[in-house]
Amino acid sequence: MTYDIAIIGAGPGGYTAAIRAAQLGMAVILVEKDQPGGVCLNRGCIPSKAIITSVDRYTEAKRLHKFGIKMENLSYDYGEIFQEKEKLVKKLVKSLSQVIKANGIDYIKGEACIESKNSLKVISETSEQAVEFKNLIIATGSRPCSLPNIKLDHKFVLDTDDVLSMEDLPESALIVGSGASGIEWARIFSGLEKQVTLVEIAPKLAPSLDNSISEAIRREFKKKKVEAYTATSIEEIDANRVLLSNGQELTPDIVFLGAGRVPNTEIKGVEQLDPEMNGKFFKVDSNLRTSIDNIYAIGDVNGILQVAHAASHQGVRAVEHIKFAQQADIDYTNIPFVIYGHPEIASLGYAEDVLMEKGIPYKKSVFPMPALGKTLVERENEGFIKVLADEENILGVHIISGNASELIHQLAIAKSAGISPEILSGTVFAHPTYSEAVYEGILGLVGDFFHLPPGLKTRI
Repeated sequence: MTYDIAIIGAGPGGYTAAIRAAQLGMAVILVEKDQPGGVCLNRGCIPSKAIITSVDRYTEAKRLHKFGIKMENLSYDYGEIFQEKEKLVKKLVKSLSQVIKANGIDYIKGEACIESKNSLKVISETSEQAVEFKNLIIATGSRPCSLPNIKLDHKFVLDTDDVLSMEDLPESALIVGSGASGIEWARIFSGLEKQVTLVEIAPKLAPSLDNSISEAIRREFKKKKVEAYTATSIEEIDANRVLLSNGQELTPDIVFLGAGRVPNTEIKGVEQLDPEMNGKFFKVDSNLRTSIDNIYAIGDVNGILQVAHAASHQGVRAVEHIKFAQQADIDYTNIPFVIYGHPEIASLGYAEDVLMEKGIPYKKSVFPMPALGKTLVERENEGFIKVLADEENILGVHIISGNASELIHQLAIAKSAGISPEILSGTVFAHPTYSEAVYEGILGLVGDFFHLPPGLKTRI
């Protein structure tokens, strides 16, 4: 049998592509050497959020007195948190496996070895299976890697896989990097009352985000007693002694390397096809196709935008290009980016400094979350929503707030659909809700806020 599409890698990009192909009536085979769900489900997005959810419940319990509720002898058991995380991941892996099967997708566990542009073999512990295909989608993701002066030993210097495997937490941690992993594990460690230091080589925290978000993260770290150093790197590690470039010397229980991943492009046999590379990544065109006309690369292996939901969207678009020759036409400024800090952080489109550098005209509206009744009722007194736009389009949205991961999608829909701020301002938002901040953010672009004094412009 010759498959319409063979897919290597069953992470979010790979399994979503396989499901879409099956929906379109295509014969598809999915090859995965580990578990379905990839890093995201097994060693990334889902297990880390499971732990964060437990940490949040503990944090909320500590402040129940603000709601008139008294609790004594509060404690946590990280071993139980770990076990609950493990059970949740197993449940979701089983559920995903059932969805793959229900869609009529052939699934093989084993390592793919490419033999030609139309064939591969799958090597498992007990057998080898030949697979022929018309098109191939590579969705093999990425893995943690060492950095200069920071070599992973998986004992003292740990990566994301290692910290998720810990059944007990250290009393102190040095976190390297302030991307999603670094900020989220700072939230976990500090939320469970561990000593946390974070170093970031860039001049600001969360360097890819809007400057206002970076400053807000710094303020939140200070409140939570997370010691954060920017424009700082690790000079030397000797046993458990760590020397920083700013002269500080630390002795943490662990070093967590929350920065640095490399794409899994070293697929057996791929070298004989000699695909064009963009550094360590597969070079692709706007339709996610490599230099080989029937081979596509999606997700972390193409390096365009390394988040799970971007991989899933690329997978759908790649399949539709194969089936219909439909242009992928992906606008990456419409894809939101979320970090589960405390408060949550969400970003979409252009940062303000990028608009300034590009000379793109824009208007700005910033609305503080504590001005809402709903946030005060829930004692969530931090954060803001910042909306950047011109007369016709949303250009950028930056939120740090409770529920930011949900709020961002309201404006993602508006931005993707090309709905102007003027039209959006006619939408009715229920009261009291967090979503009223979205409404106020739009009002600040077309007129004035309802829940701030007239003419007041928040300085952020």
